[in-house]
Order: sequence, then structure tokens, then C-alpha cells
Amino acid sequence: MLAQFILTLREGLEAALIVAIVAAYLRKIGKNDLTKYLWLGSGLAVWASVVLSLVFWTLYGFAESFAGLWFEAFAMFTATAVLTYMIFWMAKNARKIRGELQERVDVAISSGQLLGISAVAFTSVLREGVETILFLSAAAAISFTETAIGAVLGLLVAAVVAVFLMRGTVRLDWRKFFLYTSVLLLLFASGITMHGTQALQELGILPPIIEHVYDVSAVLPEGGPLGSVLHVFIGFHDAPSLLILLVQVAYLAIFGFYIIRMYRPSQAQAQSQKPQPTPT
Repeated sequence: MLAQFILTLREGLEAALIVAIVAAYLRKIGKNDLTKYLWLGSGLAVWASVVLSLVFWTLYGFAESFAGLWFEAFAMFTATAVLTYMIFWMAKNARKIRGELQERVDVAISSGQLLGISAVAFTSVLREGVETILFLSAAAAISFTETAIGAVLGLLVAAVVAVFLMRGTVRLDWRKFFLYTSVLLLLFASGITMHGTQALQELGILPPIIEHVYDVSAVLPEGGPLGSVLHVFIGFHDAPSLLILLVQVAYLAIFGFYIIRMYRPSQAQAQSQKPQPTPT
């Protein structure tokens, strides 16, 4: 539930951030009357996300029933790839989002194509919606109940925070927000990768290397209250094979290193954050 909550909260706030940036820019340039185009694009994106989710989950159910473990492995690795890409894309482009959005709004206004503002909101919000659908589908294959509860709570909190963002009554440290949620989502992605690896292992495509490295089922069963939460969040197995553990460790080591590197303050930022000596 925690992983799904964090995932939907982050995706919801990313969409809210984009809408808030455009709305604030329209107010700044004295074009408040054009916000109706912003809300039009955002509303259409939400409805499109709902329709796509219904279509996707229907097709997902059919594919899973026919392809079984093959489809499960494909879905898990696809979700991991997209989730990882999303984390790194935001880490690399977060600072440029404001300028790019303002530039696109300027082009729409100067050319008289005011529906271009709707297009900016539609494409940005729909992208977050599609990503959320894909991730939640992979999570639902592990635990539908926890996914549903976590997703609803995440969307509710994101909606409340979004309202305060629009009004300008709350400010978030977006750099820290994206850093902390990226770390948690990487843990979640590593768990999804483990589930995909396990599916390939059960199909006989990949060898377990060692069948059971350890067995803590008597102390922390995978189906117990805590074990089930850890199973969904980080892919915990009470009796994992060596292959599954190696895949998770390798994923976290490689991508965790890059996340730390990308969010590490530059030399110029580090110098600016140092306390300056007071003149005597």
C-alpha cells in the first residue's frame, strides 16, 4: 500500500506542478482569462486517463489469463523500465520544466492558437496518467487490495496538496521531494523486477543458481501482515533464490548510484550553500 500511495502521490503532484506553473505564468503575464484553456486540457486528460485505464485493465486481464507467467514477466519488466526512465527523466529535467512550459504557452498565445494551452496541459497530465496506469497494473498483479487502497489515498492527498499549490498557500522543496520519492520508487521498482525474474525462473528460462539462500518463513512469512507489505513494496521473499537476490542488489546498486549522483548538488550550489564569513 505504501508503494502505491507514494507512486500515485508523486504522479499526481507532478501533474499538479505542471498545471500550477502554467496557471502562475498566465497570471504573471496578465492572461488570467486564458486559464479556461488550461482547465479544459487538464479535465480532458483526466477523463482520457480513466477511459484508458478501463481499456488497459480489461486487455490486461485477458492477456494475463491467456499468457500467464509470460505476460506477468513482460508486464513487470515493462513497468520497471518505464518507472526507472520516469525517475531519471524527472531528475534530469526538473529544472528545465518551468522554462519549457512557459515557452510553449508563449508560442500558443503569440500564434493565436489558444487551444495550444489546452494541448500543453492535456499531454502533460495524460502522460502522468498513463504512467500511473502502467505502474498500478503491475502492482495490482501482486496485490489488488493494497494497490487500490494505496492509489486512492495517494490521489486524495495529491488532490488536496494540488489545491494549496494552485492557491500559492503552500510551497514544496521539489528537489527533496523528487529525491526522497525517487529512492522509495527505486525500491518499489527493484521489487517489481524481482517478481518478473521469479516469473522467468518459474518458466525455466532463468536458473535459480541456489534454490533457497535462506528461509525466514517461520519468523517473517511472506503472507503475514508485515511480510505481505514488504512483498509488495520491495519484493520481499521469505525463501528467495540467489538469482532473485542478485537481480535486486544489482538493480539498486546501479540505479541508486545514478540517482545519488544526479541529485548531488553541483560545486557551484555547494559553494552557495556554505555560510559566508561575516565581515569584521
